[in-house]
Amino acid sequence: MALVLHPMPPPVPLLSASRPPDGSVVVRAATSADALGDEELVRRILAGDSWAEELLYRRYVRSIWGMVLRLLRNSPDAEDVVQDTFATAFRELPRLRDAGALRGWLLRIAVRHVHRRLRGRRLRRFLGLEQNEADEVTLESIAAEGLGVEARAELAMIDRVLARVPSEQRIAWLLRHVEGESLEEVARACACSLATVKRRIAAVDARLQSHVQAGEVSDV
Repeated sequence: MALVLHPMPPPVPLLSASRPPDGSVVVRAATSADALGDEELVRRILAGDSWAEELLYRRYVRSIWGMVLRLLRNSPDAEDVVQDTFATAFRELPRLRDAGALRGWLLRIAVRHVHRRLRGRRLRRFLGLEQNEADEVTLESIAAEGLGVEARAELAMIDRVLARVPSEQRIAWLLRHVEGESLEEVARACACSLATVKRRIAAVDARLQSHVQAGEVSDV
């Protein structure tokens, strides 16, 4: 199942503590950002080059923000989780064994913080502190411009189904089908076995398929 979603620029500020030391470095950093590999970027951060933190943040914040927003469906929560993700990443960077796997490592940190935020939501509901749904973000609301009526209706149906499945299944399904992660990466991000991830994704697929076969697009 292919979902057509447009990228969303994050409303989170750049790291205030990671400014390049002088103008010449700003120019060099900006022009060489794409050419600088993750391994070298991590090496420079660990060596104390604070501007390298800014480059890492700029390189990955859009993708992390989009993923977290789609998983949490709430902009304020997503902003907090994105900031927590990068704060954790910079703190734990010396423990990263394979700098070439930086993107997957950031993904796992972000998903870990998403799970924590979802547990907090469940506690608030248990205490009777209902979440404000005014800021809820749906797949339909971030669909690419020009997407047809039928496709938008399908996205709305998917949203309603995802809202009713356990969070573990929803996260695995979104990571696989929306974020396009491999099954192996989804398993690592969710801290579970490959077989467990396959079962979680299959459970959501089966539920979606049952609604499609029943023609229940307008109401789930």
